Amino acid sequence: MSAFQTLQTQINISASPEITVETPELEYSVLTSNYSGVQYDLYKPANFSGSLVILAGGTLGDKRFLSGWAEILADAGYASLAFSTSSASLEQVPRYVDNCRNNLQTLLPFVFDATLFPISVDENSVSLLGMSGGGATVLSINDTRIKATVSVCPYYVPNTSVSNTCPVLIITSSNDTICPPEEHGDVYYEELKQDKMIIEQAEEGHDINTVGWQHLIAWLDYYAKEDTSVYSILTSVDYGISGSLSEFSDRFAP
Repeated sequence: MSAFQTLQTQINISASPEITVETPELEYSVLTSNYSGVQYDLYKPANFSGSLVILAGGTLGDKRFLSGWAEILADAGYASLAFSTSSASLEQVPRYVDNCRNNLQTLLPFVFDATLFPISVDENSVSLLGMSGGGATVLSINDTRIKATVSVCPYYVPNTSVSNTCPVLIITSSNDTICPPEEHGDVYYEELKQDKMIIEQAEEGHDINTVGWQHLIAWLDYYAKEDTSVYSILTSVDYGISGSLSEFSDRFAP
């Protein structure tokens, strides 16, 4: 029995066998389980060094749609915790955000409890990443233990508190017809008061492209790992970006 399975049995949580996935470039394990009724997949790369990203998906809700994101993060050395939330239509986004927030807040004590969580996490290197409705969700989380947040194509929900106080990167897309930047991501950016940055991907829809991923990983590295080498990525002008604004410190700059 693996260490994952042993621990899950001890805390009376149903768990699937740990699955190891190998590709020529990447090796990672996946544990499927639940905590207090919240279904999750935990991705752990072979080169894991303690940094964890909690993933909040869009209104389709199923954690399986986040597997591609988890694989990219694993390639960068990050473990990922993807969780499910009941799906909702675009007319039900406010309700979805409420439910997604409840699930995320349920998982946070689990993540920060070394006696319960299946892997050893660096408590000073936990970040949030959300997409669409999940992007709105992560912006509503106020937890001083979170070191960095990235919100991709966030859906703006009026009258929802933007409580997040850690450094935030918002990624929008010029051709996003679901969440046009000027009505969604740009509005959130103006409401944030902490270290922040917003980039608009050129010729992209309701999704994230290679340039967006480069900035996303750099943001996590800069704040969660205090990696000075990525400062130039965050401050450079890329051909794939149609616009950007930033107000963040250079305390980790080389």
